[in-house]
Amino acid sequence: MENHNLNEKQKKAVEFEGQHLLVLAGAGTGKTRCIVGRAAYLIEQGVPPDKIQILTFTKRSANEIVERVKASLSSNQAQSLNGSTFHSWCNQLLVRYPNLFGASGYTVIDPDDQLSVMKMVCGDQIIEYKGIRIKPQQLIDIYSYGRNTRQNLSHAIRELVYKGRVDDETTDEIDIIRPKIEVLLKAYQTKKGEGRYIDYDDLLLIVANRLRNDAQAREILSEQIKHLLIDEFQDTNPLQWFLLEPFLQIAKFYCVGDDAQSIYSFRGADFKNVHLFKSRVPDSEVMILDKNYRSTQEILDLSNWLIDQSPLDYNKQLVAARGQGQLPKLINVGSQWEEANFIAEHILENFTEKNKQFTDHLILSKSSYYTKPLQAVFIQKKIPYVTYGGRKFMEAAHIKDVIAALRVVNNHLDEIGWMRFLTFWDGIGEVKAGKYIAKLVSYDNPLQCAQNLADVIGGVEGETISDIYNTIYLNSGNVKVALQEAYSRMEKSLAFKYRKDWEEKRKSDFPVLEMLGDNYASIGQLISEGILENAKQLNGEPVLEGSQLSTSEIKDHVIISTVHSAKGLEAEVCYVLNVSPKVYPSAWNLGSEEKIEEDRRVLYVALTRAKNELLITRDTNSISTVHKTNAAGFSSNYFLEELPKHLTEQLVNPYTLGKPRDISKPNDLDLSFGMDFS
Repeated sequence: MENHNLNEKQKKAVEFEGQHLLVLAGAGTGKTRCIVGRAAYLIEQGVPPDKIQILTFTKRSANEIVERVKASLSSNQAQSLNGSTFHSWCNQLLVRYPNLFGASGYTVIDPDDQLSVMKMVCGDQIIEYKGIRIKPQQLIDIYSYGRNTRQNLSHAIRELVYKGRVDDETTDEIDIIRPKIEVLLKAYQTKKGEGRYIDYDDLLLIVANRLRNDAQAREILSEQIKHLLIDEFQDTNPLQWFLLEPFLQIAKFYCVGDDAQSIYSFRGADFKNVHLFKSRVPDSEVMILDKNYRSTQEILDLSNWLIDQSPLDYNKQLVAARGQGQLPKLINVGSQWEEANFIAEHILENFTEKNKQFTDHLILSKSSYYTKPLQAVFIQKKIPYVTYGGRKFMEAAHIKDVIAALRVVNNHLDEIGWMRFLTFWDGIGEVKAGKYIAKLVSYDNPLQCAQNLADVIGGVEGETISDIYNTIYLNSGNVKVALQEAYSRMEKSLAFKYRKDWEEKRKSDFPVLEMLGDNYASIGQLISEGILENAKQLNGEPVLEGSQLSTSEIKDHVIISTVHSAKGLEAEVCYVLNVSPKVYPSAWNLGSEEKIEEDRRVLYVALTRAKNELLITRDTNSISTVHKTNAAGFSSNYFLEELPKHLTEQLVNPYTLGKPRDISKPNDLDLSFGMDFS
């Protein structure tokens, strides 16, 4: 049985005999093993498995826990054990007791259906004020965020539309647009009722409200549920606690989580559900697991130091079961390109000289768009990779718009490329574009397209599109110039189409795209190698088209992930990108102590993914800015500002132009002939 492998603290937690327990399981300390062990222990003690409900945040995690419990027990003791997400569990209750919850005859709608209902409600109404335009999807997001955080509408608008800004001007703007949003949200709620629809948030609210207000409902469920086992408790939000609270009168709670890994407040998660557990839950206890089985002690020393700097008390110091290893490396770089080349060369060196696999390497970034230069370098150096969280660089909509113009020059029969390129322009819809495409693909080659494009389309649009096409055609052998010329002619339209986040996120991608283009001899090569090497999903596995990898090598790839998508990930070698001022913590969060502390936890999660080797990069330009700021008497809040020197090995990027820099030899100029005359 799996419980035979528990350490002393894990065993004590698994065999807990009290009423309610919170297990604070630090990173790598066996959180899942504890919840699996607890379920198995209860069943062995005679608790019927159908009286135990396991709650997690993903269906995959729920299934994994249930299967591990079944595998740890003999015979078929756990066949009726149930593991679910919060939403699927509530749906099961509504299906099982439709009359009890008053949900008979209702239909559950998914997010796509929600959006359709909201679009029906909005019709041609548009909420627009001072450059802020709120579309139906954002209305759904505001509605759901407000319900999940149990905050008022003004707070939801402030967080999702204005990124938490609290200045007077923002407050005035919220006061102006809030009544318009309120009308549409109430209309949406009414429309749901008319259609007898229940959305995902309704599932939780219906169950919670009934149990809070109906003693008979609590009595009925108390016969069905004796134990609630809740995984990742630090990620629960106020709505989920609102649902769970009445179950304190019904079942025993066994919650497992880590407050130091609570990083999803943007989804409404509230780590105070952990910190306030003992005060909220009568007859409860807290146990701490601190023996880490993933990382070496040097990696944990740095992680422990980081969390110790917090004004909050996380009350844990992780100890490595594996013992000592090598110091984490703090790499000072001068630019994103220097950083990307360093990481690429380090991975290739590990792969070719140290017999490591690509999959031994994990790269973590706070945001997906920051990794775009890295992805460009990986494409150039043919390092296979997959991304978790955010789109791949070449899959971003604004990049695909420009690439579409190159695609149709490279292959004038590319109907998908034509459709994207033509419908990019105002006044050309899919029907009109389809008529143009029928004529364009009838030509023999791109030259004929170039000669006739203006006449086929006509008007100002025809002249603009023809100019772009001809310019790309003339520069087919110089990809960088072709991209520059295409972008310069499309820039105004791109900026208007993506005006919501153009300056903040998208505009800076095009210099990266141009530099990527400089690595290819032709447009065709960019299309075949640069685009097709982006991972697709086939049967659940990433497949790299256009690469030279054999079938057996396809699964070997570097993982590039946002930290928020890194839960459950770990690797032999872990790179944490851009741990620089104004990133850790974010410049956006400097006005909020709560958000600064969440950024600290984000970095903590990143550091604790590493098993043996941890490499942290930071921008030397940002560091010099911090020093100037501090000299002027201002605090930077930079997490690594007071980092003790003994916790890391600090290095300047040891790679230049893709080759190791040997600093042990004098930089003598070699004037030999380079020829053997013997």
